[in-house]
Amino acid sequence: MRAGYWSRTFPEALDANVQVITGQEDASGDNVHVVPKSGSSIWTKVIADDGIIWKKNIQSYLEKNTLDSPDLVIITGGPFMHFGLTTWLKKKYTCKVILDYRDPFAINPGFENAWYKVRIKQFVEKRFNAAADGLITVNEYCGKIISLFGKKPSVIAQNGFDETVSCQPEEVKLDSSISFSYAGKFYFDPSPIQQAINQSKVNLFYIGPDENQLDLESDYVHSKGFVDYSTALDVIGKNDVGIIQTFGHEFQSTTKIFDYLRCERAILIVSADKLHEGSIHDELKNYPNVFWAKNDAVSIAEAIEEIKKSSYTKPPSGFADKYSRKYQLTNVVELIEKLLK
Repeated sequence: MRAGYWSRTFPEALDANVQVITGQEDASGDNVHVVPKSGSSIWTKVIADDGIIWKKNIQSYLEKNTLDSPDLVIITGGPFMHFGLTTWLKKKYTCKVILDYRDPFAINPGFENAWYKVRIKQFVEKRFNAAADGLITVNEYCGKIISLFGKKPSVIAQNGFDETVSCQPEEVKLDSSISFSYAGKFYFDPSPIQQAINQSKVNLFYIGPDENQLDLESDYVHSKGFVDYSTALDVIGKNDVGIIQTFGHEFQSTTKIFDYLRCERAILIVSADKLHEGSIHDELKNYPNVFWAKNDAVSIAEAIEEIKKSSYTKPPSGFADKYSRKYQLTNVVELIEKLLK
């Protein structure tokens, strides 16, 4: 969605012709080139990353198909191993290359990687970034753990919400009949959330690809499945509280938080580790109606009871505006213009 938004807005923002290479097999459009990620490689046994195979497939596609020679290429990830295209692209097209880290690669505290895998990834990441002309990531904490981020032309661009898709959220009511929504993938087992939902006898509406992790026999847990963005906003806007799962590490940022902010929902953050820290805390520190809970059923149920007894405070006017993708795009456009001078 991040790359798709950029591809739609760069033509006007930069007076640019944009071509897109994607592994999303149902993607279509005159400027969209679908290159599957399927294939095999012994290297996937060392680093489980679709970009290993995709890199080869993209090279093959670009050798066989004539595209207008680009002035600049943005490679976004994860997966990340196709970032290794940088040197090849610069040689083939004499272009600039920006690497966009939507998540950390080598050092990701949310993953339990063996020390030797971390070392291998660090070596690879440093080579990727040394070859690149510019770097992008989603928050300052990610920037601190991405190799060479402070030594290259680099910017922060949050994922943000898509302001081009309209939504009409309903009024938030925090009382005994509150309802919850959860948008996106589950980062870890959602059983504690479900147990607390059932115990508190409140409704949870899920939108995303992980409904197989839900107990849909419960009277209080409901799934809408994987839906389009407009429908997701409608579901969020019909419920009072949005739920976020976080590993509790500083770097973690999550796209769904911006949709909750846009719809002016109350927010319940369920953390597997630390509370009131990191990127999520920074973004929400001046936002009312934020509640935190440890990732256990008792703590979450206590937070739900606290929410029921709370008074909803309307956020400051325009609070979410800076999290629109249009606003976040400003830094990216400036970086591109700087590199192409």
